[in-house]
Amino acid sequence: MPSTAIDFDQIQHQRLPTLYEVFILKTEPPVDLWSFYTYLSQFPYAINYLDFWIDLMAHIRLCKDYVSTVRQSVVQGSALEEFRNLDERSNVNRHMNNDEDASVTTSILMNTLLSEGYLDFENPEKVSQFLQGNTHTSPMVTRMIQDWKLHNERNSVAATSHLQSTQAGIDISRKESMQSVSAIVDEFLKRQSQLGEKGNITTKQLYNNAQQICNTYLMSQQHSPRYLANIPDDLKNQVIHNIKANRRHDPEVFRELKEVTYQFLETDCFPKFLKEVALHNIHDELSDWRFHPSNKNPHRTSSPSGSKENLNGHKQLMQNHISWSPFSTYTSLSRVLFGCMWMGIGFWIGYVLIFLHYSRAIRVTTVVPFGLGCYYIVCGIYQVDIIYSWFGLTQRLMYSHKKGNIEEGRQVYGATYNDDVPLIFTLLGGKSRLIHIEHPFIKKILYKRGLWCLTLVVIFTAIFTVIFCCVPGRRL
Repeated sequence: MPSTAIDFDQIQHQRLPTLYEVFILKTEPPVDLWSFYTYLSQFPYAINYLDFWIDLMAHIRLCKDYVSTVRQSVVQGSALEEFRNLDERSNVNRHMNNDEDASVTTSILMNTLLSEGYLDFENPEKVSQFLQGNTHTSPMVTRMIQDWKLHNERNSVAATSHLQSTQAGIDISRKESMQSVSAIVDEFLKRQSQLGEKGNITTKQLYNNAQQICNTYLMSQQHSPRYLANIPDDLKNQVIHNIKANRRHDPEVFRELKEVTYQFLETDCFPKFLKEVALHNIHDELSDWRFHPSNKNPHRTSSPSGSKENLNGHKQLMQNHISWSPFSTYTSLSRVLFGCMWMGIGFWIGYVLIFLHYSRAIRVTTVVPFGLGCYYIVCGIYQVDIIYSWFGLTQRLMYSHKKGNIEEGRQVYGATYNDDVPLIFTLLGGKSRLIHIEHPFIKKILYKRGLWCLTLVVIFTAIFTVIFCCVPGRRL
């Protein structure tokens, strides 16, 4: 494992990261997941795909936690401990012998599932079958499930009238749900939770989570602002049918949709993101499209009553997510205009000194305005600040009036930013937007581009200065 980490660190010095590395949180700013998310936030449909990917990964992680909980309960002998506890109460609750037998039968079935590999992550195919409740490939498990069902039916018939009156709803629900492995496992985890074991995740929660993903991203654009556009209808309808009709919740049901989403993010979105953050260290501040002035309702929910309150709330959101400073919103253009202003000052000083017949030694002072003008123009055109590249700094993409919004996003997406920039940038008024470049290859790229921009600044400054110094002076 240490050698793998060393190899990965060496690779980061030689190339740009991949989308997969960003998703598994192996990259550093400015190519981390939070930066990628903030970059896509300016595109209303692209950000929906990334939201879907994040929610799907959370669902897959929840399924893995569910399987791990079941496996851990079986391995640690939770069923045996339950049997012992029931045995200690057998003299007091003799009418519970049938439940005790059911517990033993369930524990044997769970151990069989473990031995058959349905809870082994090294066999993903069987784990997927387990989450689907499909164990027909194992004759032993199939036979034990049938025995378990017959045992529970026999217990429900032999129950006393008192138990039937108090547990009628439970018996009916069991007859409806105990037809699959999922129902058996839920019953097993329920028993463990009653004994203090951790077994809070159920198949019902997994199904509700899968249904929520379906409703959010696949059902209708009118009902959800995060609807996935440009997804083939046959693929979309297939996923909806498997979840709604077949009541599936396993990650396999999203496999093709997952591949389409990853392909779109990898081929259409990620190269543009790399081009933005790896080749430039000054950026026009991005604002979330949901808070853009053209979007009158950021959450796409409206009600006739309280429209004034909604409008005021939207204005407040705009103030928190949109910068009104042209030097912040249009960084490149403002630098070019500022550079043109300095070039104009340089031309004015140069012509004044020429027509007042000042010596060439005095006319050399035009190097200052020409140098500043060329600096700002070149940096604005190439979107690379020379000084930033020397210090390994870059501007963050997203604007946020409140720093807490940024910190919250970093924690969610695992970003670790280094905001400790030199004090000189505080005097220049740009420290609040700057972060350190942690990725070594990007730092190397921007440093080289900074040197190239410096070369252009020196060349153009020298040309204009020499011209205005060598021209013969003539007093008007």
